[in-house]
Amino acid sequence: MHNKKYGIWKTRYAYNSRKTYEGWLLKNGQPLTFTSEQHATVYKQCVEMKANDNSIELEVRCFS
Repeated sequence: MHNKKYGIWKTRYAYNSRKTYEGWLLKNGQPLTFTSEQHATVYKQCVEMKANDNSIELEVRCFS
């Protein structure tokens, strides 16, 4: 059985430009990984409440 790992994908939209910056949410230079989608979702919601930034979108994705 293959154990799936989940992470949080972060998209940041730059104001007054068409640029976007995308990548995994990092901690100490490494992507945060979770063993279940539920754990990743709870962590994502905590980050969203602390950030309160309309230019950032977070979503839970599975690592391939």
